[in-house]
Amino acid sequence: MLPPPDTEAAVRSEYNAAVKKGTREAYERFIRRHPDHPLAEKAQQALAKGDLK
Repeated sequence: MLPPPDTEAAVRSEYNAAVKKGTREAYERFIRRHPDHPLAEKAQQALAKGDLK
């Protein structure tokens, strides 16, 4: 039997991919997919600061 997936690691990976891409669309997609995750707040802050490519 396989161990359960590490959902936290998957969310962090998605966030890191959004940061690496650095676009408004990438951050907004992350926020839509994980609106209640603490990293969504960091994504919102990046959008507010204009930390975009």
